[in-house]
Amino acid sequence: MNWAKEVALKIIEERPNEEVYTVASGVSPSGFVHIGNFREIATPYLVAKELKKLGKKVRYILSFDEFDRFRKVPGNIDSSYDKYIGMPYTEIPSPFTKNESYASYMENRFLGELKAMDVEVECIYQAKEYQSGRYNEYIKVAMDNRDKIFQIIDDFRTQDSTEEERRNYYPISIYCPQCRKDSTKILSYDSNTGEVEYSCACGHTDKLDIHNATNIKLQWKVDWPMRWMIEQVTFESGGIDHSAANGSKAVSERVAREIFHYEPPVYIPYNFIGIKGGGAKMSSSTGNVLTITDLLKVYDKNIIWWFYARFDNMHAFDIALDNDVIRYYSEFDRWVKLYFNGNIDDKNRSILDLTNVTEEYLNNPNFSYLVTFLPIVNFDIDLLKELLSKEEIDVNTKEFQQRLELATNWVNNYGADYQVNLLTERNNQYYESLNILEKEWLNATKQLLNQTYNTTSDLQAALYDVVKDGILVDKELKQAQKRYFQILYNMLLGSDQGPKLGLFLMAIDREKLKALL
Repeated sequence: MNWAKEVALKIIEERPNEEVYTVASGVSPSGFVHIGNFREIATPYLVAKELKKLGKKVRYILSFDEFDRFRKVPGNIDSSYDKYIGMPYTEIPSPFTKNESYASYMENRFLGELKAMDVEVECIYQAKEYQSGRYNEYIKVAMDNRDKIFQIIDDFRTQDSTEEERRNYYPISIYCPQCRKDSTKILSYDSNTGEVEYSCACGHTDKLDIHNATNIKLQWKVDWPMRWMIEQVTFESGGIDHSAANGSKAVSERVAREIFHYEPPVYIPYNFIGIKGGGAKMSSSTGNVLTITDLLKVYDKNIIWWFYARFDNMHAFDIALDNDVIRYYSEFDRWVKLYFNGNIDDKNRSILDLTNVTEEYLNNPNFSYLVTFLPIVNFDIDLLKELLSKEEIDVNTKEFQQRLELATNWVNNYGADYQVNLLTERNNQYYESLNILEKEWLNATKQLLNQTYNTTSDLQAALYDVVKDGILVDKELKQAQKRYFQILYNMLLGSDQGPKLGLFLMAIDREKLKALL
């Protein structure tokens, strides 16, 4: 079985009596949500699918942490935005659109990506939740138990705390109503009335009542377990950076049990995702990102789901944009054929089930053919269609058009070093290294190119026949054919290998070919 079903069975084993299994995920609108962040969505989403298959009622939620403070200006946003540091994302203007907040722009962009990936999820907007007063009674619980919370946090610290730190600790931040930043300091707290007195670095001083405040935010390690309790979360996953023995998860689990009296959800960590050939780890805050939008310009959505479904949560992997894109398409297409032919093992069948692939996918043309021959025909789509029709490919399907668009995007943006270029001059030095028989093969090929072929298969068969004369043993014939194809590639491309010859020879002007041979 796939890893997601294993996790689903573990959840049911640990929580057998749940009426509804609430599966949670969360993202910050600090910047573009990259493909690493998307594992925060993919992991619980795939587990939720398996829970539903097992007959469970599932609620899948996504929290937008939009009431968090703006910590750092991402590398892809104007540096003037540093004036907004300390404000909640909902109160910062969008750097890309008018009449929209920073938070709503990032969230709407990501929701568009989720829709493109067929993800249906219940969204929870944390600014709205905090400002509605829904959390106020639990904020007071946290404030009344601030000594206990400090002790829990302190138990995970490697350095000894001071009495002053303990005395001045409060598990909340306050956004100043004047400057809208969290540059505030709590001066006093009355647990009987819920009144908090504070001052801000901007000079503003005030009091507020926790019971009706709209500008208080719980600190992360308290906010997280509080939300587990309120939403009755059954399962959640998180990055390995939060999942260390003394990390956020460990602290939050104790806060959940000891402060909010809630048993923490079943939890699994997930590992990082990289970009093959890329440099530093992806980060929304630095602007070094590859988003789902970027991936969807190159990969079919079913293949993207395959990446996340085939690797278990702790398996770090890279998503390639280099020549390995072709290998991934080839591998996925092969698995899909096996899937619909019924010749696939149970584990890979269960993985393919999670990709939402349908039988129409089989209408897709060979991605390798498209990216190879687009440059050869100088992106003449009519000529490409005529050529691939001779490969007996249906070029009039929507799947062909969609994959053609993906192939074009990849060639134009990432595939420069993959393009096949015909030699401009005859490879005389290589030709002189051939023996008499091998030169006769080339002469036969020139004659062969004077004929007309209805399909590339007909031409390919004629090429195989060139070396048959006088060879009776199959093993010797295969060796001779392999050598013959190697010679053709060297004479035409200056390389030992290249694209499928029957298709390639049909794509190139015949006189150019004969001149090179």
